[in-house]
Order: sequence, then structure tokens, then C-alpha cells
Amino acid sequence: MNTMLKTSALVISIAMLFALPSGKANASSHWYCYQQYQDCLAYGGDPWSCEVEYYYCRGMQIPVKAPGTAGVGIRKD
Repeated sequence: MNTMLKTSALVISIAMLFALPSGKANASSHWYCYQQYQDCLAYGGDPWSCEVEYYYCRGMQIPVKAPGTAGVGIRKD
């Protein structure tokens, strides 16, 4: 029984460690990064590069943009 309690405590403590935030996200950085994004657009920056810089500033993974369908006119009836 004693071993079972120790194992349970160890598992719970490890689970709590995994539940903690990684430290990359900062509550005030969202507003700062959004302001930089708006400034980039206001100064005539490329919207995609401004968006990439925003995600990089937030420490997030950059989303992948799928290309449009290139074979639209190839369809045969």
C-alpha cells in the first residue's frame, strides 16, 4: 500500500509538471506583437511576412498556407 501511494504521488507530480506552461507565452507579449503586426501593415509591409513575424514574436508555430488548385482547367467531361 505504501508503494502504491508513493507511485501515485510521483505520477501526479509528473502530470502537474507537464501541465505547467512552457514559459514562452507572455500575457503582455500578445498586445506588443499585435501592435508590431499593425505597424508592419500600416507601413506597407507584405501581409504574409507581417503575419509570419507576428507568429514568430508570439513564439507560435507558423501556419502553412496551401496553394490554390492549379489544375482547374484540366477537367474533361
